Formats: sequence, C-alpha cells, structure tokens
Amino acid sequence: WLRAARPKGLSAARRGSARRGSARRFRRMVAADEAVIADNLPLLRLPRGASKEQAFKLLDGSAQEAQHFAGVDASLLDCEIDTELADKLLEFCTALPNQGCVCRLAHNDLSSGTDTEQRLFERIAERELRERELRFNQELKKKASNQKDFAVSAAQRRTAEDGIAAATARLAALDEEVLELNRKTKEAPWYMLCSTIESRGRNTISCLDLTDCGLHATGLVMLAQVLLELEHRADSSPLTELILDGNDVGDIGMTAVTSIIRRTSSLTSLRLRNVGITERGVSQVLAGLVSNKNLKLIDLRSNGLSDLEVGKAACVGVRQFNPVVEILLE
Repeated sequence: WLRAARPKGLSAARRGSARRGSARRFRRMVAADEAVIADNLPLLRLPRGASKEQAFKLLDGSAQEAQHFAGVDASLLDCEIDTELADKLLEFCTALPNQGCVCRLAHNDLSSGTDTEQRLFERIAERELRERELRFNQELKKKASNQKDFAVSAAQRRTAEDGIAAATARLAALDEEVLELNRKTKEAPWYMLCSTIESRGRNTISCLDLTDCGLHATGLVMLAQVLLELEHRADSSPLTELILDGNDVGDIGMTAVTSIIRRTSSLTSLRLRNVGITERGVSQVLAGLVSNKNLKLIDLRSNGLSDLEVGKAACVGVRQFNPVVEILLE
C-alpha cells in the first residue's frame, strides 16, 4: 500500500510536455476565481519562469504598492523556493492591506527530488510496528512467570527475550536512519516553506494554493501540523481555502488531510483533485466530515483510482451527519 515518492524514468521532453499540459489545465481551473479576485484587487503575478533574482526584484519593487494587491501568484518559477524566497513571499503577503490574502505557489517542485520522503515515511511506519512488537514481547515475558509448568515458562521466556532483543536492535537502527532522513528533509523546499510559515509571528494567508508541487505524504504531515498551529495564534488570519490538486500523495497522504479536516475550525474549502487516491482514501477523507460543520466545499474529482459508486455511497452516509458540506466527486 506504500506508494513511490514520485514517478521515475520520464524523459526531459516528456516531463516538459506534462508540465506544460498541467500548466494549461491549471490556468483554466483558476480562471473563474481570478475573475472574482480582479473585481476586488488583483494578484501580483511573478513572471512564469522567473529566476530567484527576478522574483526578489519584483517583490521588492512592488512592496510600496502592496495596498493594490490581494495576494501573490508565484506559479511556475524557474527557481527553487528556498527559505529566502519563501520568507520574501510571506513578507509581501504580510504587507497587504487585507487580513487574508491569496498565495499561489502552483507548479513549483517542492519535493526533495529523491526518495527521502518515501523512505522516511516507511521507516516511521516500521518503527510503530517494532514498538508494538516490543510491547507484545515485554508482556509475554511477564506472563511467562505465571506459568505453572516450568518448561513452558522457560520456553515462553526465551521466546519473549529473543523478541525483545530483536525489536530493540531494530528500533536503534531505525532511530539512527530516521535521524539522518530527517536531516535530509530539511534541505527539501517543502520543509523550508513549512518552516518559514511556522516561524512567522502570524498568518496572513487565507488561500494557499499548492497545486502540482510534488508533495508527498511526509510533507503533508508537517503542513498539517503547521496550519493547525497557526490557526490558534493570536492576530492570525484564518486559512479558509487549501488547494492540493495534482499532488500524487495517494491514500497514505489522507491521514494528514483527515487530521486537518477533523481539527480545523476555519477551513471552508479543500481541493483534492487528482491526488491519486482510491475509494479507501476517499472514505477516509469523508469520515472526517462527520465532525466538521465548518467545511463548505471538498473537491475530490479526477481521482480515477477511486470507485465512483463507492464514493457516492459514502457521501450518502456523511450527509446524515453533515448536510451542509458540498462534496464534488464528478
């Protein structure tokens, strides 16, 4: 059930073609809500394919005119979103007159470009399994002393001690590997972005667009933690819309998404189009809606691995507890 961090083996030409096609779909998808923004204030658009130096220059040059913008669109940049650029983007958002602004980072690769995220996810999952094995064998060792038959007790005790030794040794190895993988994740753009958002005193973003950013379930875990923490900070604007379309996080990413749904009190719109989930992931997300009466829209369209009829049946059950939310499946 574990999914690969990202597809391998595509040629440069095919990757470029796929990205251009994704960009065209993205422009069509956001055309409607851009028109709504334009009726109020426009977004500051960084040029597609802009370098880091160009992005800095435009953001600095527009700082004095921040009152004329509703947010920033930094989609399809030709540079990595590192800590410096993330901080500059958030600095511009903080200077905007509106309490809540739009921050679009669509089609920027925030992944590490390696299998680090997937390996970290797998090692953390294995660590939980080994911890359960350790507790089981510790309990088995205690029960061995209650056996009246000495031979049975001795055999049970030896089995338990072997299990404890194996689990302890594996946990030590896993801890060392997880420590190294955590160090590597700090070099990934998604980690730098989340850390920068977390480090700021207050949140000013009401709509965060991370469409097609190469996010993995590991990154979603940190993103969920950061967003939920910001929600409870004084003077922070509530994040009302989160867009995760096009990130192939699969079913394993829905645990983090569900934690957001169950614990948020501000999010009203969540978009999860084409995120590679099956009916298992759809059901997990919908289950979170039972206790959330604030979410008004959840978009689960274009998830071709999911059985549509199963999703519809799950929706019927959810609406018995939450008749307010609009669920888009097709």
